[in-house]
Amino acid sequence: MSTNPAKGYYSILQFVPDLEKSEGANIGVVLFCPDKRYLKAQTSTGNDRVRRFFGPETDVELDLDRINAFKATFEERLAIEASRMATREDFLQFVNTRANQLLLTNPRPIKVFEPEADLARLFESLVGGRRRSRPSALSSREELKQQFGHRLVERGIADRVQRDVQIESPLLDRTLVFPFAFRNGQMNVIEPVSFEGTKKTNIDRACQLAVEGNDLIARPDPIQLNVLGSFDPHQPETIDHVREVLRKYNVSFHSANEMGRLVDVIAQTAH
Repeated sequence: MSTNPAKGYYSILQFVPDLEKSEGANIGVVLFCPDKRYLKAQTSTGNDRVRRFFGPETDVELDLDRINAFKATFEERLAIEASRMATREDFLQFVNTRANQLLLTNPRPIKVFEPEADLARLFESLVGGRRRSRPSALSSREELKQQFGHRLVERGIADRVQRDVQIESPLLDRTLVFPFAFRNGQMNVIEPVSFEGTKKTNIDRACQLAVEGNDLIARPDPIQLNVLGSFDPHQPETIDHVREVLRKYNVSFHSANEMGRLVDVIAQTAH
């Protein structure tokens, strides 16, 4: 253990079904240590504490699947924010932007010796129970779809997005199916893609998407293809190749780390 502690801050993640009452059940904890460039959350696997606080005897309707979706989305969002957060003020701003039924308490100071061990101790004393495993890198199309769906639920805009939209392509002689679509003056379709094979495989997939996107945008009633892609972190150069191929054919590209920007577009423009 390090003998020289660093200044850190922790905040408790709570499920608060009624924001006016401000009554919450602890379901996770976040530890931030600027000097060690550490920002991580640990959330509970189950929802036993939520059931104890807001069980059948209360007037709260519990949707445990929705709560789990919120937790997964929160951890993914925090992982994205980690590279941008450098000061207590940054952390406080993040805490104050939580607007759904998952809220963070005001940051409290703590001496940090070993961040991982300190986070585990905080979780044990403030939350208890089994800890969720940290989410792995988005490694498949289905996982990417799930993460994006969770984001839409978190923002409260899931009803602005159509699911499993089918579009006939005479040029390609087949039916294209997209898991998400929205309108903001024109139709937009979203295709989650896992670019985690070989470099050649990834570029071939990008070329296929470029053809589909060019076909869609050239229609009398243009349809914009948006590609939401996850990548192997060991192949950082692949993302630039894929982005350039898609850009040349008017396909909008968003990496998994840019997922929030696409959600923002839907929140601000979709109808």
